[in-house]
Amino acid sequence: MTESDMTGSKLVFIDIDGTLADENHIVPESAKTACARAQANGHKLFICTGRSVPKIERNILDLGFDGVVSVAGAQANIGDKLLFQHLVSPEAIDAVMAYFAEHHIESYQWQGADGMYISEGYRRHLESKGKTWNRGEFARFWHLLDEVEVPAGSTLGHTIHVSKGSYFTGPEPDVSFEDTQHDLAPWFELVHGSYDKISPNNGELLINGIDKGTAVRDVASLLGYAIADTIAIGDSDNDTAMLKAAGTSVAMGNAIHGIQAFCDIITTDIRDNGLANAFKTLGLA
Repeated sequence: MTESDMTGSKLVFIDIDGTLADENHIVPESAKTACARAQANGHKLFICTGRSVPKIERNILDLGFDGVVSVAGAQANIGDKLLFQHLVSPEAIDAVMAYFAEHHIESYQWQGADGMYISEGYRRHLESKGKTWNRGEFARFWHLLDEVEVPAGSTLGHTIHVSKGSYFTGPEPDVSFEDTQHDLAPWFELVHGSYDKISPNNGELLINGIDKGTAVRDVASLLGYAIADTIAIGDSDNDTAMLKAAGTSVAMGNAIHGIQAFCDIITTDIRDNGLANAFKTLGLA
């Protein structure tokens, strides 16, 4: 008998950006209350984000989730306990770096448990937006790729340890998203990223065979939950695998990339108590 059979407990996976937190990285009070009530009712809540753990604000982690799935499903933690971790192969990193150089893609980052490794172009982007990338709570986790010391005879891919990548192009790229998706297919699954407002041509590089959907299945199995007792809530294409894997899928009212078409429930906009209303509809809180 599984844990969920015994308790009626659900295992809920919640995306951060556009789902739990708004564009200003603020979690609505209604969402905080709903999460606390759901946990008090015996349900387990996991953040399920494309971000690496070092890129999640402390005020979000301090809300007291039962666990965190990070780097788009490549890692899962319960507190300091590591449930699993998948790393990008050195060969894949080196292949992508060569590809970005060849096609003049200058803004990209690699993310993992050690932090965020960013290109000079991505650093310039952060500074142009007034983001103090080298100060504040995330400062020690930002690393400039140009400053990474690669030992003689080695490569960047063998030097850094990361679990996903992301990029966006300039206004007139010589490769489309579909081109890049095809060209990098030997190493990565490409999904649309969260840079749409910066550049329509952007993507997240996920380890082949590893995504938010595999994480839903693996965490459920490790914690003794049937897939039927899992719920996923998201707002964009990079949540697709998670939404399709879970027993019940919820699209936010502000969802993009057409994910509403295959979700079981569509809740209200994040600015209109979307998460809290979803929890109410599902009987969680």
